[in-house]
Amino acid sequence: MIAFLEGEVALLEEEAVVLDVRGVGYRVHTSSGSVTAVAVGETHRFYTYQHVREEALVLYGFLHDLERRLFVRLQSATGVGPKLALQMFNHLTAGQIVQALRLEDARTLSRVPGIGAKTASRMGLELKDRLDDLTTWSDQAERAPQKRPVALMQQGLLPESLKDVMEALTALGYHERETAAVLAEFQSELVAMTPGNAVKRALRELSRG
Repeated sequence: MIAFLEGEVALLEEEAVVLDVRGVGYRVHTSSGSVTAVAVGETHRFYTYQHVREEALVLYGFLHDLERRLFVRLQSATGVGPKLALQMFNHLTAGQIVQALRLEDARTLSRVPGIGAKTASRMGLELKDRLDDLTTWSDQAERAPQKRPVALMQQGLLPESLKDVMEALTALGYHERETAAVLAEFQSELVAMTPGNAVKRALRELSRG
């Protein structure tokens, strides 16, 4: 079982990256958010999950192990395979997924293509009590956009122009301390970017940590 791969990004695809690990190229299927967070030539670690089929062995990977753990947990629900689980990460943040499952929020889960009302309800019922190890992380991610970024702006620790960037990063589950440190270090660069590009730049730095 491959627990993680660390190497240079050789190629970016729509929902996959090709990592050059000591001269061997590994195609790692990942979320669209992870694809936009890295760049060709950078070195990154992806925490992986191997899906074995008759005709192939497919690697799925994430920049954070908590995302990988949630990805695996989702597949324990009836009718959910790796493709559908990955689709969820393309439309919801990890924190939103955990929160929706805990609250049996079928409406939010149904925003993901391929998940109908019945499937969403069943997922909530089957998984809501199996997320204890992810609950604290999810709560922090969901509370952060409403409280922490605003507090940091009021304290003068970050410029108001970076508020949206801070909110996006904390919604993805990054802790306030590491996020604020990166934003402060690259503040002069980020304030000159669009919010979307600033988020991508910050994600690259966070994933290296």
